Amino acid sequence: MDEAIYKILIVDDEASFRTSLKGALKKDYQVTEARNSEKALEQVKDNPPDVVLLDISMPGVSGLETLEKIREIDDYIAVIMVTAHGEVKNVVQAINQGAVDYLTKPIDMDELQIAIGKALERLRYKQEIAALRKALAKEYNIDNLIGKSPEFLQALSMAKRIARSPDANVYIGGESGVGKELFARAIHFNSPRVASPFVAVNCAAINKEVVESELFGYKRGAFTGAHTKGKKGFFEEAHSGTLLLDEVADLPLDVQAKLLRVLEEKEFYAVGDSQPKKADVRVIAATNQPLEKLIDSGKFRQDLYFRLATIAIDITPLRERQEDIPLLVNYYLAIFNKKYGKKFEKVSKQAEKILLNHPWKGNVRELKNAIERVTLLEDSTEVKPEHLDFLTPTTPSPTTTKRDSGKETQDFPPSQIPSSGICLDDVIKTIITTAYKQTSKNQVQTAKLLGITRNTLLYRLKKYGIK
Repeated sequence: MDEAIYKILIVDDEASFRTSLKGALKKDYQVTEARNSEKALEQVKDNPPDVVLLDISMPGVSGLETLEKIREIDDYIAVIMVTAHGEVKNVVQAINQGAVDYLTKPIDMDELQIAIGKALERLRYKQEIAALRKALAKEYNIDNLIGKSPEFLQALSMAKRIARSPDANVYIGGESGVGKELFARAIHFNSPRVASPFVAVNCAAINKEVVESELFGYKRGAFTGAHTKGKKGFFEEAHSGTLLLDEVADLPLDVQAKLLRVLEEKEFYAVGDSQPKKADVRVIAATNQPLEKLIDSGKFRQDLYFRLATIAIDITPLRERQEDIPLLVNYYLAIFNKKYGKKFEKVSKQAEKILLNHPWKGNVRELKNAIERVTLLEDSTEVKPEHLDFLTPTTPSPTTTKRDSGKETQDFPPSQIPSSGICLDDVIKTIITTAYKQTSKNQVQTAKLLGITRNTLLYRLKKYGIK
């Protein structure tokens, strides 16, 4: 990119100084000037520069105050402070306020060109990051999440409402592969925190011995083998953004206690540090384990659960929302057609039946992999039954079925339907009502008894008017 397109604003109360710098820079840049803060801020608003050379000591509004106002107007503008000798304290404050560099009068022109080059390099980097985040925001738009089942639409509606809040903590439950991280990313990239980092952490993959230092960082010399410069933790990396704690149930109890304190106090301590750091982070926790059971067994703190689950989303397994399967199949066919140069246009009726009846224990992740395999290995315009031979056939016996827990349960439907017919909704309502009474209206236990999620149960209770 030609550097001549970059705009530089010189802000100084000395006309001769402005003229001198302008003469040195006008061959390479578009240069404008301002004699005071007021004129400078007008230009920043009306014709934003890429770099500002800003004098620290000006009559009236100081350079430090001007810097703060520039940051409020446009955080992408690179500001280089210009200072006289003996203003070291002000320079430190300026750097803390976001100035990228400083120069000392009289200005050395070689140093000036180097400082501007570094400032522009940093500007390009920030612009690239902004463009990447914009692309990710488009990719993870909540409306891009695929599904039409009532259970999915309920979770989607909840995610949209959560995204409008900048700091409400979220708990996302559901089996492996249902899309918990996808929901978490959609919440972040559609929230006021979109311009800040999204950091995803798999708690189960962190060594139990170092999990605290990984989350909160450590100070130099905090322990034997510590890096000489110390280390940022995930909370600091996610500052002003979103931190996804995936498989949060795997955190040790002592770390759970410290996480609870962070959520309550909005600050944390790096290992070996006595000074707290601010935790401006939205925490999204996710797990495929039933936290209620872990709480009952003392393996997960109930008070932490309540803090994490300010808002809870339970994503229903794919096998319980068959309406979503054809939508997801067509969605992934389009993606992998483009990736592999294939031309699959539809799914045969027989193949669709196989896809609908498959248990999808790996949920959406398993379905995605299955469609990618078909698209990659087969050459056709239609997905056929023989393309799906690799899917394990699962035909339940007429009298019993095995749930994931391995327990056998009798099939509920009667062996014969009366000739007068039945109302299926009445049967379902009766089953749910019976289970609800049997558990003394405990929603969690009722959902377990029926083999459905709590969100699905709540939807059915509302649908059938069961109080």
